[in-house]
Formats: sequence, C-alpha cells, structure tokens
Amino acid sequence: MRTVYILGAGASKHVGYPLISEMGKEMLEWMMAYPNGYFRSAAEIVAERFGKTPNIEEVITYLESTIRSLTNSEAPEEKSQRIRLGTVRGHFLEAMREWFREIHVHPAPAYAKFADDVIRSDDTVITFNYDDSLERELTRASKWDVSRGYGFALGTGEKSSSVLVLKPHGSINWLASLFRGRTSGAAQVDAGMTLGHQPVIHKADLEFLGYKDFEGHVYPGGGALVSLILPGHIKEFFYRTSVGDEWRFFFDSLWAQAETSLKYAEKLVICGYSMLPVDKRACDMILTAPRKNVEVEIICGSQGQRIESDFRRAGYAHVSFDASGRFERWVEK
Repeated sequence: MRTVYILGAGASKHVGYPLISEMGKEMLEWMMAYPNGYFRSAAEIVAERFGKTPNIEEVITYLESTIRSLTNSEAPEEKSQRIRLGTVRGHFLEAMREWFREIHVHPAPAYAKFADDVIRSDDTVITFNYDDSLERELTRASKWDVSRGYGFALGTGEKSSSVLVLKPHGSINWLASLFRGRTSGAAQVDAGMTLGHQPVIHKADLEFLGYKDFEGHVYPGGGALVSLILPGHIKEFFYRTSVGDEWRFFFDSLWAQAETSLKYAEKLVICGYSMLPVDKRACDMILTAPRKNVEVEIICGSQGQRIESDFRRAGYAHVSFDASGRFERWVEK
C-alpha cells in the first residue's frame, strides 16, 4: 500500500523541537542566552514589541509585512526601519538554524522506530518541519539517500532513494549559496540566479546525516541564506532579491511533487500537523489532491476530530483519528 505521511511539529516534539505555540517564548530565551550576545539585539527588539512570550506567527508576519511595505520608500526614517527589521528577520533565520542544530543531537526514538518498522519503499513523507532528525534515522535504516531523497539532485551520482522526503517549507540543512560561494573578485551569474537554483548542504550537516565523503552540492563557503519559509500568516515560496524573485521554480517543484504523491496515495497518514488556515496552500492541497477513496488516518491530538470533519466535508469516507493523538504512541502501536 503506497502511503503518504504528512508530518508537523507534533511528530518532532519527542526529539525536543518546539511546537509552534511554544516557539516564540523558547526561541527568544535561546537567542538571549546565545554566546557573545550575537542574537540579543534582535531578541530585545521583538520582546519590546511583543513581550517575552510572543506568538511566533505574529512576529514573522509583522516583520515581513512591514519590510515589504517599506521596500520602495526613500524616506530616511523608513529606510532605516526597513534595514533594522530586515536584520532582525535575518537573525531569526540564523537563530532558527543554529537552535535546531543544537536540538538535533538529541535521540529520536520514535523516528528511529518509524524508519525501522513503519515506512516502506515507495512511501513519501511530506513534512512541514524544518529539522533533519527524521532524515538521519531514515539514512541509518538504509531507506533514504540524500542524493535524490529530497526531490532534487544533490549528489553527483545516480544513487536513488527508496523513500522520498519532501519539505515544502525548507530545511535547516539547506543553504542558498550567494554567488556560488565567491567572497571576492568578479563573479558571473545568470540573470535572476544570484542564489543558484537549489539548496546546497554544509559538510557538517551531511556528516550529521551520515555522509562523510559526499560529492555533490556541498556548501562552498561565502555568503549564504538559510532556506526556510518562516511561519508567518502569508508565506511566499521564493526569495525577493535586488534582481527579482528567485527560487520560485524550486519551491513550486517541491509542491508539485507533493501533490503528485497525494494523488497516487492509497493511504494518507497525518501526524502532528494541525492543518490550520494559516497554511492555506498546504491545506488546500491535502484536502483536494488525493482520491476520495483514499484511507485517511489522523494522529493530531486535540485537533484530530476537527481535521476528520474537514476531510469528511471534503468528500472522504474512509477517515479515522487516533484519540491518543501522539506520534510516538502511534508508532509504538
């Protein structure tokens, strides 16, 4: 039975990653405590406006909408504010990556059992989580390979992956390399390609996944952006740059592969993903792409019954939800 697993923050909670409702408070605390005070200024600006326990979605929405509204302003005060808030947003991206890279050294027993005993060849995982703990366990279980397992080519060889992991919101181990890693001198790049056409991965992150001698799209050094779609109310799946929008095709490709996987799924399992209206693109895809006779199983805690009702209203008949609602308990079963 070809199964598509849709994972949200509830699936990664057992490793130590935060739920979206907890992320604002925990992230500010981590940024405040970071060595040398590198992230402190950005954290203080956010805390001053939103308090010490902010809603992370409201923070990101404010930052991104304000930056967009000031893009073409020539007023000195507004230009200064745009630069200031742009720096805060950039620090949030950096902090997210470094915070999650601290957490990912924790054991991931439920992901390990999922990799060993649950997922099968030709299954697909669509995860809206940023972390890479699942991929590490899938690699260990010899069911996933980074060369093709993310839905785009990273390795120089043709090594396939029996399981596909699609991450439409990005991943902490994906970097957009600025000018192909050039740090000085002239650089020739194609129009609209200052960030390349897809992510590269740092050698340390490849080693975490289990690849010590990897040949392919490895981070070459120099400037880079963390490839994450932050959790704002309006999500843009591309990068705005001085030469135009970039990476739109890359993210659209991930979404198209996710939609195709759902279309041909025989079973759909939703674990720890609340399907809230803030993720409109994802919710629309999940509720419309699968065939109506697909078997749907929902493991989403207190949100399970609501999600079940959403599927039934959308015309799906074979829907059930696990009242225990926890990914690790479901894996044990």
